Amino acid sequence: MRCLRTDFFFKAMLICLSASAYSQEAVPPLYMDFRNQNIADIIYSVAEICGESVLIDETVTGTVTFRFEDKDFESALQRFAKQCQLYVEKDDGVYVISKVRIENHADGKLAVNTENVQVEPFLNMLSRYTNRTILFDSIPNAAVTIRAQEASLEDVLNLAIVKLPGFALERIADGYYITKSSGNLAKRNIDVFTVSEVGGRFSVNIQRAAFANVIDTLFKKGKKEYALLFRPNIQLEDMAYSGKEFDELLSLVLCQGGCDYTVSGGIYYIYEIQKKDIVKRFKETRIMQIRNMGIESLLALLPNELNASGFIKADKNSNSVILTGSSAEISPIEEFIQKVDVPVHGRVFRRFSLENIRASDAVSVIPKELLMSDIILLPSENGFVTQVTEESESRLFEFIRILDGKKQNRIVKLKYIKSSDLMNALPPSAGKDSITETNEPTLVFFTGTEAQFAEFSRDLQFLDRPRQQIKYQLLVLQRQKTDGMNWGTSVTAGDTDGDSGYTWSGMLSHIFSIQFDIISKFGIQFAGSLNAELSQGKSRVLADTTLSGISGESLRFSNTNTYRYRDIIVDTSGDLYTSTTREITSGLTLSISGWVSGDGMVTVTVDAQVSKQGSTDSSSSSSQGADTSVPPSTSEKKVSTHVRTKSGEPVAISGLFQQEEDISEKRVPGIGAVPLLGRLFKSRNATAAESEFVIYLVPFVQKEKERELTEEENLVRLMEKYGES
Repeated sequence: MRCLRTDFFFKAMLICLSASAYSQEAVPPLYMDFRNQNIADIIYSVAEICGESVLIDETVTGTVTFRFEDKDFESALQRFAKQCQLYVEKDDGVYVISKVRIENHADGKLAVNTENVQVEPFLNMLSRYTNRTILFDSIPNAAVTIRAQEASLEDVLNLAIVKLPGFALERIADGYYITKSSGNLAKRNIDVFTVSEVGGRFSVNIQRAAFANVIDTLFKKGKKEYALLFRPNIQLEDMAYSGKEFDELLSLVLCQGGCDYTVSGGIYYIYEIQKKDIVKRFKETRIMQIRNMGIESLLALLPNELNASGFIKADKNSNSVILTGSSAEISPIEEFIQKVDVPVHGRVFRRFSLENIRASDAVSVIPKELLMSDIILLPSENGFVTQVTEESESRLFEFIRILDGKKQNRIVKLKYIKSSDLMNALPPSAGKDSITETNEPTLVFFTGTEAQFAEFSRDLQFLDRPRQQIKYQLLVLQRQKTDGMNWGTSVTAGDTDGDSGYTWSGMLSHIFSIQFDIISKFGIQFAGSLNAELSQGKSRVLADTTLSGISGESLRFSNTNTYRYRDIIVDTSGDLYTSTTREITSGLTLSISGWVSGDGMVTVTVDAQVSKQGSTDSSSSSSQGADTSVPPSTSEKKVSTHVRTKSGEPVAISGLFQQEEDISEKRVPGIGAVPLLGRLFKSRNATAAESEFVIYLVPFVQKEKERELTEEENLVRLMEKYGES
């Protein structure tokens, strides 16, 4: 079965092609085929192709299968309407199409013709045509066929609901209400009310009545048009008003029903509103200017029973309070304010104006001893008002005069920091609006008074300082824990003269070749022991250097070897392959980050990593150089620590143990690769060793400027460092 929607648009496309092909003819014929399509969609499609205007009301529903073979649109529409029981009228070039035809006779009777139309759209159309109110509950989907001549509106409505079980028709004022009830239909309460008009004045007396009926009767008496924008279900009770204007009486009735209205084009539009919005009409707002005290002082004096946030709001800019509520709610607050807002002997309010700075900036720096009450900022931000005495007024005027000095632009040359650093750490004496950056990172402009610039210059002395530098002496040793390693020995030592007393002498050839100051930091005994380890090959120096960096920044030191090999990838067929050169880095990597605290201590974060690369097949080395196809094995040890020490005090980091097993193979080129026989021409050697990596670090805080030592002072320093104890 073909898709109906696809078939519909396919047919429409064929129609467009046909219309284009016959565009030169006077009246192109219509050839259209619709299968099980919506009636309204069919009419709109044909009208669009033929360039005609149609208006289809809500009663036209359902689907149909139809084939057009007509010479023009009008004949096609008439034949289609006859098939679908539609009524067509042409009004000012527009075809009006409906499933219902209603005619109104002179005696008020109706002639109604419709077939298979839904009840709800039929009732809506009937209400519009007769200009009568027809209300109904939710109606189920049901279609009716009505052929009536000389019938009343009530007769037509009874015919319309005959297929709706449980529904009944009720008369309400000048309209009708189709209601659903279960069992026997309960009679509705009878409305008891009167609406009268005498000389343009209206009166109403309601015992109990539906809101909609009262409104409808009132508008009929007033001969005005209205529209209800909602479906009211409201009962009005016990109301009596007399001698009111129409709009006044309408407002009173709507107030009881929770509604309001607006007039547009002479029509009253009635809509529902919240009860709280109705209550707002009975509230009032009073503004009281406080003349003899600050608003904050007044709020502090208000008793708890009067200081309700819903009734009183403070406006600090105008030093006034806003009272909102009913007369009974806000009158006690107003009376209390009038009693406390009286002049204080010897105090008056004065205005202070400023020219060069904002009032809010000036208020923040005024000493409290110069103020007698709260400050009231003016809306223009160029001044404020406060209460003063004769003595405090002169002192405050003098302070404002100095503070409000003429602003000037001054060039500020930064010595050690950049302008971006200054903007990130502005002192209280300068705001972002007073500092202007330039393209030169060490040049800024300051805008302000002379006093402000002097205060900013004092603060800048503490900000524009060089960041302290830290010098790190670094020594990294690899100590052999077993006998698996041997790097060679070199020891030279001599005995001391027996008459030399308590002196010690020796030749520390290995120690003095190290830049790290081992003797002064760890003593003679440690230096001698280390010298012996170095001479016997039990220790090895991996790093001996001095690094310098700024406090707060990181340093990185590496002593590594890089091994490169080819990574070959062969496809599944074995015909093509690709290779990539990869790297393996092994050795020592050290990261140091330190900063100097205010007490001169140095906090250092150390991250150390030691990696070891295993050996490769040595046989290929002897024949074709290093093997670059198979990556060697690697091992890594990491340690991270966070220490705090004095400047010049050493820090030792140990615990980086490494166990190594190296297997090497030597073979005769060519014959050593022969299976079985090659074993006679090659040898394997396995070596196991355990080593420990120890890091010695000494941070020094460098002074801003160090004086060069004289020759005599330098000799004294050397004697204290290496001489007699």
